[in-house]
Amino acid sequence: MFKRLFITALFLSVGLAAHAGHDAVTPYGDYCRECTTYGTCKDPIPPKAAIAAIVNYYGEKGYTVGRVRHKGRFVEAEIYKGNMLVDKVLFDRKTGRIRSVM
Repeated sequence: MFKRLFITALFLSVGLAAHAGHDAVTPYGDYCRECTTYGTCKDPIPPKAAIAAIVNYYGEKGYTVGRVRHKGRFVEAEIYKGNMLVDKVLFDRKTGRIRSVM
């Protein structure tokens, strides 16, 4: 019993230490305001429109978008505050969902 409790505590402490200092801009995700309904889009958002939506979304919050890569259904973008990378997000063009992958 004590051994199992010790191992569980060890895994939890390692997990917490691994995430300490991780301060993502959208840690729990969000959705694109360009879509009509939360988490759904009528049609998949074209890549250029998805990039524009990401730039608008983070621009309103005072961030800039750095390197952007289109990967099929998804758009991956680096989010910066000044010169510092603060988040890397994945934008789902089909659902309009934005989530941190950093």
